[in-house]
Amino acid sequence: MNSIPDRDRTRPAPEDLLALANAEDRAARQGKFIIYLGYASGVGKTYTMLWDAIQRTTEGADVVIGYVETHKRIETDALAASLETIPPEQIWYQGLEMREMDLDAIMARKPSIVLVDELAHTNAPGSRHLKRYQDIEELLRAGISVYTTVNIQHVESLNDAISQITGIQVKETVPDTFFDLADDIRLIDLTPEELIARLKAGKVYLGEMAAQAVDHFFSTGNLIALRQLTLRYLARRTDRQMVTHMRARAIPGPWPAVERLLVAIRPGPSAEAMVRAAYRDSQRLNAEWVVLSVEEEREGPPKGQEKAWLADAMDTARKLGGKIVIYRGEDVAHEILRYARQHNVTTIMLGKPRGLDILVSPVYRVMRRSPGIDIILFDAKGAPSLPLEEQIPRLLPRDYLITLVLILAVTLLNYLLIGTISTANLIIIQLLPVVVSAWFFSRGASVFAAVVSIFVFDFAFVSPYYTLNVSDWEYFISFAGYVVIAIIISHLANRLRYLIPQIRESEATVAAVAGLSKDLVDTQRYDEVLEILARHMRSFAPGRVAILVPDEGGLRVATGDQDYPSTDKEMTIARWVYENGEVAGQGTDTLVGGIGHYVPMKAHGLVYGVLAFAFQNPDAVLTLETKGVPEAMAQLGALALERLMK
Repeated sequence: MNSIPDRDRTRPAPEDLLALANAEDRAARQGKFIIYLGYASGVGKTYTMLWDAIQRTTEGADVVIGYVETHKRIETDALAASLETIPPEQIWYQGLEMREMDLDAIMARKPSIVLVDELAHTNAPGSRHLKRYQDIEELLRAGISVYTTVNIQHVESLNDAISQITGIQVKETVPDTFFDLADDIRLIDLTPEELIARLKAGKVYLGEMAAQAVDHFFSTGNLIALRQLTLRYLARRTDRQMVTHMRARAIPGPWPAVERLLVAIRPGPSAEAMVRAAYRDSQRLNAEWVVLSVEEEREGPPKGQEKAWLADAMDTARKLGGKIVIYRGEDVAHEILRYARQHNVTTIMLGKPRGLDILVSPVYRVMRRSPGIDIILFDAKGAPSLPLEEQIPRLLPRDYLITLVLILAVTLLNYLLIGTISTANLIIIQLLPVVVSAWFFSRGASVFAAVVSIFVFDFAFVSPYYTLNVSDWEYFISFAGYVVIAIIISHLANRLRYLIPQIRESEATVAAVAGLSKDLVDTQRYDEVLEILARHMRSFAPGRVAILVPDEGGLRVATGDQDYPSTDKEMTIARWVYENGEVAGQGTDTLVGGIGHYVPMKAHGLVYGVLAFAFQNPDAVLTLETKGVPEAMAQLGALALERLMK
C-alpha cells in the first residue's frame, strides 16, 4: 500500500517557489499597487484613499493626485486640496471638452505614489490607451506606486452576476487578471442602511438623483446582494493568497478558512450524477468545487463507453462552473490526497464502495489517510445491486495472473535447458518475466514477478533442490540484487510508458499556445495576425481551417484554406458564434449539425472574429486535455487584434 512521500509534506513544489520568486521579482521592479474596493458609490473609497495618501506624506512619501473625482463632496474636496495635483489633460472630441489624467506629466514628475480614481474608466478618443487601467500598468512599470478605486460591478468575471442582480449591464469592466497585479485590495465597507442614509442626506448624489438612486440601483436588496458579492470576491482572493503561501512553504493542510470541495470521479454510469451532487453540496457549503479524475497508469486512458461517461461528467462540471483536473498516476488514493493537501481541500466526495473489497479500495485509503478533511460518500440513487461474484475482491488482478503464467512458462523452459546451459544463464532466463511485466504492467506486477521468480528458481534449480534453503550465499546476494534491479526497471518503464503519451498529447497544446503567443507578440499588421493564426490552426490538428471577420453583410472569410466548407449552414453557425460570443459546432452541445468547430475571438467583452476548424477526426482532437486549446488560440488572437486597434 503506497503512502504519501515525506517530500510531498515537507517540501514546497518547484512551480510554487517559481511563482513566488516571479512575484517578488515583479514587486522589486514595479511600483506598489493598492486597490480600494467597494460595493457601490458612496461607501468612502476616494475619501479613504486620500486619507491614506495624506498619512504617507507625513511619513515622507512623495504623493500626487493624478486624477481624483470628488463629486463636489465637501469632506473629500478638503482632503484633495491638501495634496499636490497634476493638472488633467484637456481633450476636445466632437465639440466637447473632456478631462483625462495627464499620463506624460505624471511620468515626467515621477512621484513615489500617484492617486488615480475610477479604475474602470474609458479614456477619451485619442488617448494613448483605451482604458485607465492600461495607464496604471504603464505607471507601475515605470516604478511609480499607484492607489486607485473601483466598485465590484466593474470586475469582468462578475459582469453577468451584476446584471442579474441590478438589471443593468455594466459596459466598463476590468479584467480579473489585472486585479492579480494588486499588492493589496482594501475593502471599503458600509452597511446598506448607512449608505442609503448618506444618499438621502445628499452626501453621494444631489437633488433628484439621490431619490432616483434609492428607488433603482441603490435599493436595499441590490445593495445587500452587491455587498455579499464583494465580500465573497475578496474572500476568494484571500484564499488564493493563503493557498499560495501554504504551498510555497510546504505547510500541511487543510486550513479551514474557506470551504473547498473535491469530487473524485471514475468513468462510470454514475459519474455525471456524482458531479451534480457535488455542485449541490458546494452550493450548500458555499464552497469552491473541483472535479478530479485520476487515470491509473496500469489501466491506461478510458476507452469506448467509459470515455463517453467521463466526457459527459466533465461537460456537466464545466457548465456548472466547476474546475476540472485530470491526473495520471499509479495510485488513485495518493493522487487524490496529494491534490487535496496542495490545494487546501476541506471536503472530499467519493463514490461509495459497492463490493466486498472496502479494505483494499482507494476510498478506504483516502478515508484513513485524510485527517482534518471531511469525507462525503456518494451513492447513486436507483443503481442496480452488483452480483455477488462481482463484489468479491480480485486477489490477483489480470496483470498478476499473466505474469504468473509467464513465470510458469519460463520455468518449464529452464527445465528443458538444464545441463545445456549454466546456472547463471538459467537465472537470466528466469528473470525474463520481470522485464516483460515491468514494461507492460504495473510496478507491483514486476516486483511480484521478481519475488516469485526467485522463489521458483531457488526451489527448482538451486541445491538443496525442492526446498527454499540456500546453501550458497552468493545466490542470496544475487536474488536481492535482482529484486532491486526489478524495482528500478519497473519504475523507469512505467515512467516512460505513461510519460511519452502525455508528452505527445501536450505537444499540440505547447505548439498552439506558446508558439502562437511568441509569434504574435511583435506583429504590427492586422492581416499578419490573421495569417499567423491560420498557420498555427493548421498545425494544431489535421483538417481545414478558416478565419471569419465581420463585414458589412455579416461575416467573410479573411484567410484560411480555400476548400473550407463555407456553406450557408456553416456560416449560420459562425454568425451565431460571433453574435453570442460562445463556442458552437462539432465537439460542443450547441449547433452540432454542422461540420466545423467555431470559436469566437473574444477579449474584454468584444468579439473580433471567429476561428473555424473542420477537423478530420473531431473526437480524437477535442479530448478533455486539448478541448481548451482552440479557445486559448482565439483569445490570443483577439488580444493581438485589440492591441492593433487601439
